Amino acid sequence: MVSFDKIDLILLDELQRDSKQSVKELAKKVNLSITPVHERIKKLEALNVIQNYVAVVNPNALGKTLVAYCQVKLIRHQEGLFEEFEQYVRDLDEVQEAYYMAGPYDFLLKLILKDMKDYQNFVVHKISKLDIISNIRSAFTIQSIKNTSMIKCILDENRDEEE
Repeated sequence: MVSFDKIDLILLDELQRDSKQSVKELAKKVNLSITPVHERIKKLEALNVIQNYVAVVNPNALGKTLVAYCQVKLIRHQEGLFEEFEQYVRDLDEVQEAYYMAGPYDFLLKLILKDMKDYQNFVVHKISKLDIISNIRSAFTIQSIKNTSMIKCILDENRDEEE
């Protein structure tokens, strides 16, 4: 594991808040010149700490107002079945997140859909086509309370002490 100093952590937090900030703006926030900040960012990218820069799209703006969580249990625990399911799920546009789980089910899927008809179409025409699935249980969100991709790197009180 690579160790990071407070400046690296502040840069990571700032880039997660707004990756469109210029290096000049970031340099000002960490009290360094542009060149070392640029080098630090390039290092974080090279180490795959920063994996990608993306635009976060509001699903409601696209008419995708239904969020469903599906618990999927396979018919048996066998390496080939897990691999088949994982490969199949990677290609489904509705699946935003997929996790291999410990516990009473094998996978947890987060789906972003237009409505219940879209969900029904997903279950009937896509996911249930796999004969390796023994059970699917779904839950639907009522309201989003918190939805973030931010992984807090430095606590605000620690940041204030440094400045």
